[in-house]
Amino acid sequence: MSSKVLLLATAQVVLFGVVGRIVVDLLLGWIVRRDDLVRRIGTPERWLLASFGFTLWAVFLMLIHIATRGALFSSPWAVPVATLFLIGAWIRRGPATRWLPQRTAVIAVMGFAVVLLGLYASPALGGGSSLRTGDPPWHLGWTEQILAGEPLPVGPAPQFAANAYPWGLHAVFATLVRSVPASDPLIAHEALHLILIASIPLAAACLARLVNRRAGWTAALAASLIGGFGWIEAGTPDFVASPLDARYGADLVVASPNSLYELLPPALPRELGLVLLACAAILMAAALSQRGLLPSLLAGIAIGAVGLVSVPMLLSAVVWLVVAVVVQRVRDRRVGVMVGAAIATFALWAAPVAVDYVRYAGFVDVSPRLGVEWPLGTALASWGLLLPLAIGGMVVLMTQPGVVARDLTAFCIAAVGLVALALARSAFDWHLLGNETLLHQGRFWPPAHLLGSALTGIALVTVYGWGRRTGSAVVGVVLLVGAISPVFASVDLTRTIRERKNGFLYGSRDLQDGSFVRTAAERLDPDDVIRAEDDDALLAFYLFQFSGARIALDPQTDPAGNLWRIRFAELVERWREYESTGDFAVDYVVTKRGPDPDPLVSGEFRGEHWEMLPSGD
Repeated sequence: MSSKVLLLATAQVVLFGVVGRIVVDLLLGWIVRRDDLVRRIGTPERWLLASFGFTLWAVFLMLIHIATRGALFSSPWAVPVATLFLIGAWIRRGPATRWLPQRTAVIAVMGFAVVLLGLYASPALGGGSSLRTGDPPWHLGWTEQILAGEPLPVGPAPQFAANAYPWGLHAVFATLVRSVPASDPLIAHEALHLILIASIPLAAACLARLVNRRAGWTAALAASLIGGFGWIEAGTPDFVASPLDARYGADLVVASPNSLYELLPPALPRELGLVLLACAAILMAAALSQRGLLPSLLAGIAIGAVGLVSVPMLLSAVVWLVVAVVVQRVRDRRVGVMVGAAIATFALWAAPVAVDYVRYAGFVDVSPRLGVEWPLGTALASWGLLLPLAIGGMVVLMTQPGVVARDLTAFCIAAVGLVALALARSAFDWHLLGNETLLHQGRFWPPAHLLGSALTGIALVTVYGWGRRTGSAVVGVVLLVGAISPVFASVDLTRTIRERKNGFLYGSRDLQDGSFVRTAAERLDPDDVIRAEDDDALLAFYLFQFSGARIALDPQTDPAGNLWRIRFAELVERWREYESTGDFAVDYVVTKRGPDPDPLVSGEFRGEHWEMLPSGD
């Protein structure tokens, strides 16, 4: 990773935290009226809620962007000016709450940050980039389309493209890019990875603090340092980049039920959705603890915001709320306010998609196959020491006073129920109208693991209370043994990225600043249609990722007729008819023929000379 990318990504991380915290302070200053609510939302919780605050700010800007038909994010100055007004409102609001903990805690946080960066950021730093093929390329292209003036991201297909993916993540990326001059969506992906490295352990800490305020540190350590026992069989650093090639059960593998491995790159919407789920849980617990309706309104908005980033995580948030309401025996207007606010927030994206769903004859399945789903025993075994400790934490939780333990107990019941539902869907092969991914196990193990880490934190702090010397020894041994697995994974993933394996191609020369792809992409925008000679779909797709441009392909390249993931059934049929004619209005051609005497752009890609020319049509 170049020093420029690292500097700009760090600036985006700082801005994310500062703006998000300002939004949270403004919102809580508006709604907080009771001392018990103030105690529930302390400094760690406010920093966790900064992720919700920044997401809410990005959603607000995205709504303006849509209303102005793409004007806001296409302007380089609109977001910085809006941010200055936000900061001014915060300054006029009066004295700020404490932003930093006590000095000893600051030192501990800095030390913990060094450990986390060493484990989970070093692969990207040493290998050149945290991105890989899969979903990130789509998010790059969709974000580029927003930045270039498209009101909504639509995709790479000319004319009949339509995208039903939630735009919350792309709004966050676009806000980060426009807030830090000279940055781009690729850098925003790097920044999000760094943000999640800090936010996921913090989420576990805040969930544990619902029961025991002293359990935050141990929960954060559990979420980020306790892997499984696959290292015993591996005997050497190893990390499997595809679950299909898993060698050690569900351990030392990407997309493991042990979500510690999600701290490794790349960052995906599911991980940001997981953090927002924890934010919604904290606000739900606060709202259900007292009578005011404003906290319920904020909690409902947080639930809806989860869905703007990740629909499967929204399902978790809804079930968590339902079980919490039942356990807490809440029967008043607070529930209606939360539900109404959640629906209204989620409808910002979902309502137009629902209209298109009816208008264009429903969805088509764009997932060629479901990801790996693990047997329950294999999944739980990947938790390693976390599993018995989480069970111990649940035993401790059951001994706590009812009111204290109800929130976390409810969330745990909901998470276990959703995992069981996902297991049942897999066992009985339920078909959900092409949306089986909604109940895929991979959507529900991360929340379960987050709650398991919180319970582990409670168990470890209880052990520590038995005696400082004995407790410190037990906690130290647990963390040392647990950390072997993430160390092995980190070392091997660094090697994988350096060798450009398993789709980690974004640190290669072909995709660096000044490369043919990047230089050509600077000449393109989403209104342009390009065709690559020999229908080189890979090169064309790279150009989409860095510009948002549309792609014309020969129909023989895409026999299924939906290579570009058009989501609606009727539009797919229209696209197939249009594609079969091959009669695209192409603006630019990318070709290996040459050298042309006056190409727009020329350079190397995969060891061959390429040129971009006007189509001449």
